[in-house]
This record gives sequence, C-alpha cells and structure tokens, in this order.
Amino acid sequence: MTKNSIKVLCTFILFAFSINAYSAWQWTKLKALGNGKRYEATSFSINGKGYVTCGLDTNDNCYNDLWEYDPVFNYWTQKANLPASYRRASFGFEINGKGYVGGGIDDEISSIGNIFNEFWMYDPTLNTWTNKANVPITAFRSTGISCNGKGYVIGGADDWTLYSNVYEYNPLTDNWTAKASFPGNPNSSGGREAGTGTSLNNKIYYGLGKDDSYFQNDWWEFNPSTNTWTRKTDFPVSGRTGSWSFTINNKVVVGMGSDGSFTDDTWWFDVNANTWNYTCTFSGDGRRSAAAFSINNIGYMGTGKSTGGTKQDFYKLDSQVGIQEYDNNQSLFSIFPNPVSSDDLTIVLEAELKNATASIFDASGKLVKTESINSKQFKINRTDLNAGLYFISIQNKDQLLSAKKIILL
Repeated sequence: MTKNSIKVLCTFILFAFSINAYSAWQWTKLKALGNGKRYEATSFSINGKGYVTCGLDTNDNCYNDLWEYDPVFNYWTQKANLPASYRRASFGFEINGKGYVGGGIDDEISSIGNIFNEFWMYDPTLNTWTNKANVPITAFRSTGISCNGKGYVIGGADDWTLYSNVYEYNPLTDNWTAKASFPGNPNSSGGREAGTGTSLNNKIYYGLGKDDSYFQNDWWEFNPSTNTWTRKTDFPVSGRTGSWSFTINNKVVVGMGSDGSFTDDTWWFDVNANTWNYTCTFSGDGRRSAAAFSINNIGYMGTGKSTGGTKQDFYKLDSQVGIQEYDNNQSLFSIFPNPVSSDDLTIVLEAELKNATASIFDASGKLVKTESINSKQFKINRTDLNAGLYFISIQNKDQLLSAKKIILL
C-alpha cells in the first residue's frame, strides 16, 4: 500500500468516525392513556412514575382527572382528581418528589373561558392535592420547567395578551419571584404561548411556540444563577407551536408540534456543541399539544391533536448511545438507488428542513458537489462525478445533521 493510499484511508476513517457517533433511537408503542382522548393535557414524572392530568377531549370538554403511568407494568391507574375546575393548557413540573400544576383555561374557546392563576401541589404518597400560592399571572399555554429544586413558568396567554414574563417558584417558602423576561423575537412583542422547554445541568432550554409574528423556531438558554438569557442555534426545521420536550441521557429532546400542519419529527439538542441532531422516524401520527415526561432516561409521549383527530395513544422513546457504521447513521434521509448507476440519485428526507444543503465528498474528504434543499424529495445529478465511493451529508447552515455513504457506478 502506497503512502498516498494510506493517507487517503486515514482521512476516510477519521471522516467516518467524526460523523458516526450518534444515538440509536427507537419509538415503541405503549398502552394508551387510561381514560379519554385529549390534547393540551399537563404532565410530569415523580419517582419512576409518569402523570397526566387535565386536557381537552374530542367533544371540547375539559378534564380534571389524574392518571399515573407505571413503566414497569405498562399500566395506567387513576388517582385523585385535581380538586378544582376542569381545564386545559395548564403548565406542570416536578420538584422534590411533588407534582405541580398551574394556570389553564376551562373552555375550548378562549374568549369565553375562565382563565386561572391557581397553583396546586400533588403528593403521590398521600394521593392528595394542596393549594399553593397563586401564579403571578393569569394565563394558559404557559410552559413549566423545574431546575435545581425550583420551578419556572415562562410566557403564556390570556384572551388578548401574549406574556414574556418569567417567574421562579420556591417550594420551601411557597413564593414566586419575577426573573428576567423571555427576550423572544426582536421583531415581536417578546410574548410567547405554547413554547416548550426542559432543563439540563442547572440551565433551562426553551423556545418555539407562537408570538404575534406567528410560529417561531428560536431556541434559548436561561441561566437561573445569573438570571440571563442566551440565544442558541435555532431549531433546524419549521417554526411551530405545541411541541413537547424532555431530557434523557444528557440530551435535550424536542419533537412534533404544528407549523400549520401536524409534524412528526423529533430532534435532540447537544448543549455543549450547540447543535441539533435528528433522532428517528415516528410510526404514529404527527401531532401537537401532546403530554410528555421522562423516567430513567427514557422519554414518554402521548395524547395530542392530529390530522386523524384527538389522540389517546402513548409511546416511549429510547436512546442507546454508541458508534455505528456510518451508512446507518440516523434516519433523517434515504438515498436511492444506492449504488447509483443512473444519471441522478434521489434523496428523500424524513423532515422538511430550512436553509439546508446536501454536500457530496469524495473518499479523501474533498467537497465535490453541493445542492440547496428545497423539498423533502429531490434529485442530484452525478454525471460530472467519477465512479467510486462518496459521502453525502445533510447540513443546516454549518451544522451537520446526518451523513451516509454512496457508491457511484
């Protein structure tokens, strides 16, 4: 083997492994929620169990029931109802083994519904609810996130106003404290409803949702210790409302929602690299306003509203971290035919991307062709490329999303 061929081989190996570390993601269908199709339900997890409460059903009736999910037995058990009005679009989180639910509205039509600022604590050991200090704003579609022993509520709406307010709840003192407002889109009022967020490493990650400029795909980090917001890399696909999120295996996972149609894609955010990565294909219906929580580094998602109507089904999302052969690297896109003997190769994406490109590299890692992506299915002409082994990557701006090998004949 010549020195040049060894150099090419080493470049090939380094390139392959630089794009190969990924999580092998898998969706699995579970037992459906115990009672009632619903969307805009509230969810949280406590000590290895998941909880879903409230929401709006197919007939536009609100709930106040509470259901507990046991992942060991894949079984739902009804628990004590929320001792307050039926409602939808409340926020929820868990702190120190207790669940919290606040805000919401009691009607499908926001202009005639009663909007709440009540705040309730659920004790799973006693199966009881306790009324706590009211939330400082009266709103629905706020986002609730727990972080480092405290709870945070971000944004929300009443019938006329979108809020950018952020409040911190201290369970030891039962008090709320105003924090730095959510900055939002500089071209909007900054208010936001139906965003999504979670926490990791004592920081909060939040974004998406709807403001007065319509659907957004911005993504932000809030540091409670410095009370500051920092904008991160935007969600790599369409702006949307009613997405869900949770944290598993030190990954911030964000999925689905509505961008005018119901989406079914799921992505994870690398907080260290400030990059987004596609997970895997979802076999169920795309949806918005689903319930979601995580237990022992497995994510759970279900209910919601889809093209097929209001949902009751539930799924889990598992991630097994490892290194795989790179032509199995994620499932963001497929190529056919492969090997390629025709003049064109066809690429089919699992999700519609914004500002994305497809790039072809030869075996030495040299960029030989780039195409802008304008649809979920497109063709690339290869007649100007010699036969051989190539790599094709999909990237959004400077962020690599996925890559595979192709063979040109």
